[in-house]
Amino acid sequence: MYKLVIGNVKISVEEDNIQRNDAIFAAKKAIAEAGRKGKVLSSIHILMGASELETEVIEKIGAKTTRKTIKQSMADNIVSAAREKLYPTSPYAQKDGWVDGDTGQEWRGSEVDTARSEVMAKLEEWVKTL
Repeated sequence: MYKLVIGNVKISVEEDNIQRNDAIFAAKKAIAEAGRKGKVLSSIHILMGASELETEVIEKIGAKTTRKTIKQSMADNIVSAAREKLYPTSPYAQKDGWVDGDTGQEWRGSEVDTARSEVMAKLEEWVKTL
C-alpha cells in the first residue's frame, strides 16, 4: 500500500503491485469524472479489480464543499473591499470620520456612521440580486 496526493485529493493505492503511473492515470480519471458531476473529492482508494483498476471515491462533506460561481466570488470580494474601506481595521486609519479623496472634504460624527450603515446595507442588498 502506498499513498499519493493530486491537488487536494488523497489517493490510497491498496496494492503494491499497482504501477504508480497506472494509479495516477486512474486517480486523474476519477477526479475528472467527479468534476464533470460537480463533486468535490476528499480521497480515492485504488484497488486491483478482476481485469482493471477499480476506484472508490469519497466526497468532501461540510462547509468546505460550498462552491461559488464567478459572480458570487466577485461580489464577495467587492463586499469585503467595501467593508474594509468603510470600516477600516488598520491602526492608522481614520475610523470616526470620512474624507473625500477628490475634494478633500471631511465629515465626522453620527452622520458618517449613518451613511456607512446605509451604503453597506444597500451594497449587500444589491449583491443578493446577482
